[in-house]
Amino acid sequence: MSRIKRVLTVAVGAAAGAALAQAAADAVRSWHIADASNGRGTGAFNSGDTDKFRIADTKADGYSMAFRSKLPGRAEITSCDDRNGANNGYEYRRISNIPHGTEVQIKTCGKDFSGGLPGWIDCSCWIKDNTR
Repeated sequence: MSRIKRVLTVAVGAAAGAALAQAAADAVRSWHIADASNGRGTGAFNSGDTDKFRIADTKADGYSMAFRSKLPGRAEITSCDDRNGANNGYEYRRISNIPHGTEVQIKTCGKDFSGGLPGWIDCSCWIKDNTR
């Protein structure tokens, strides 16, 4: 009887461990990253978490960061901005009205929101993702 309990405990533990590892892998895969050039910042879209966007300014250079998104063939649908300085974490925005299974295009750019410097700079290319 002791051997059966030990085998059952190991089997249940292994199954639980595999389930947790898969859940962690799914969570990591859900962020689709768009990095601006010259190390200015990074943005991401989480298609598996109610369409969550995030942006971080990573270079103290007078520019802020903007995460831009759009549906193919349409104007931009949202922007998530980090205007509070460099290297202080992410800014988040949630857009809940994007239908599931929809293609979304994302892009990260440096931006001067004061108007003193040129507009969008060091943008990533448009990256395609799909909502889940």
